[in-house]
Parts: sequence; structure tokens; C-alpha cells
Amino acid sequence: MIPIVDGLASEFEGRITVLQLDAGLPENEQLQASYGLRGHPTFLVLDQEGNVIAQFIGPQTTETLRIALAEVTQ
Repeated sequence: MIPIVDGLASEFEGRITVLQLDAGLPENEQLQASYGLRGHPTFLVLDQEGNVIAQFIGPQTTETLRIALAEVTQ
């Protein structure tokens, strides 16, 4: 999934911020808990206020994630 996320980060550079977290690191546990994340990989799309507007659990296609990101950048 990393190549897909990296590609989308480049494609949407300057319009979105992409944050990739390693779920296995203790320092990320609190953030995961705050969003109720359990499955991995999980992709969240947040608006500018930090509200979740889309959530995807498990592997996703580039196109699925591209559509979600395009909606938030319009």
C-alpha cells in the first residue's frame, strides 16, 4: 500500500497532507485509539477541521482513494 499512498501524496502535493503511521509503534497508539482504528491498513480522509469524512479499512485501489481525496480538495 505504501507505493499507492506515496503516489497519491505526490499527485495531490500542495493540496493535502498525507500522514503515514506505523501501527506497531507505541507512540502511535493514542492517535489510533482516538479515531477508533483497529484494522490495518486503515485510511482516513479528514477535512480541514480534522473531522473524518471517509474511512477505508483494508487494502484499497488507487482509484478509490483518489476519488476520496479529490472530493476533499474541491
